[in-house]
Amino acid sequence: MLLGGADISGTERNGLDNHAALIIGKEEAINRIHNAIGIEHIHMSRLGAKKRTQVLENLDLSADEIGAWCFHIDRQRIEGSVCGLISGQRRKPPTNIHRSFDAYWLQLFVRELADFAARLGADLSDIIVEADADMRPTMKRWNINTRRVGRAHELSDAIAWCNRRGVKIPNCRIMDLRDDLETAMRRDLLK
Repeated sequence: MLLGGADISGTERNGLDNHAALIIGKEEAINRIHNAIGIEHIHMSRLGAKKRTQVLENLDLSADEIGAWCFHIDRQRIEGSVCGLISGQRRKPPTNIHRSFDAYWLQLFVRELADFAARLGADLSDIIVEADADMRPTMKRWNINTRRVGRAHELSDAIAWCNRRGVKIPNCRIMDLRDDLETAMRRDLLK
């Protein structure tokens, strides 16, 4: 089994669902990273500056059995834009534009995720992701099992928080999917 954490971050100004993070790895490695940070409960927006610095200084994603990704997805803007164009064509929007968005997001990422899991002797069905209410539907649409939030989710919160602020985290792959997601949705949903 591989354990993961997923979180999404943003602001009212730049879109609540603009930056997402995913961390996946062996549970022992997740726990080792969390323990090395030295803070019991990591929720970056609730931590003071000193504790945030402590997280940033000790967030070490260099272990081979850890994969971490930052996604720039601009979900609200893209979904709103596509819905607006569909309405302008006097057609009914797809019943669940979120489902469409998640399907395109997974298409852009699934090979990399599957390759990472295979490197650790697992496949996608072996991944369990700790996700909050914002990311749980996406994980379910990706057919990835979820469980209540815990240490892996707290690490993904830190990664998403950094991603939103442009803070680079060593060994975290940044994937800017905004143009590809918007192109795919416009191409397929505006036919």
